[in-house]
Amino acid sequence: MKYGLKDVFCIVGAEEKFSAIDEVISKCAIFDSLPDKERFIRAVHRREEAQSTGIGHGVAIAHGKIYHLEKPCVALGLSERGIIFDDRYPDPVKLIFVIASSQNRNSDYLRTVSAILTWVHDPEFRSLLVGEKWDDERVVSFLSMFRDQEFRAQY
Repeated sequence: MKYGLKDVFCIVGAEEKFSAIDEVISKCAIFDSLPDKERFIRAVHRREEAQSTGIGHGVAIAHGKIYHLEKPCVALGLSERGIIFDDRYPDPVKLIFVIASSQNRNSDYLRTVSAILTWVHDPEFRSLLVGEKWDDERVVSFLSMFRDQEFRAQY
């Protein structure tokens, strides 16, 4: 299924990590079709409480697992101000990825995360995305992955 950009992307105004994650989930319609959205939110919160999903370089990949999901659902929130996710990474998180995946399809989740990481580990690309240079060919390609929910590595 192909989604519109507003279904998988939003600007985040929250200044605290749990509120920011919840904002991405509530604003991005892709999560409205989950079998149990409230359970998913609780799973994401539990995961974040156990260990921060901030990975450094202004990026966090919050995630939760639920039953009865055929493939991962992914959305991206952009925080213009940035949010401190973890004291270990002092740089504020501006790119907040939220992933819903099935408890029994871990390989799909790992493939999705791996693809996203190939993009966001590139400092030049992160700068383009955070700087909202969305007419750049790479940014267009990246955002189209979200619309299509088909994630592939950057080459």
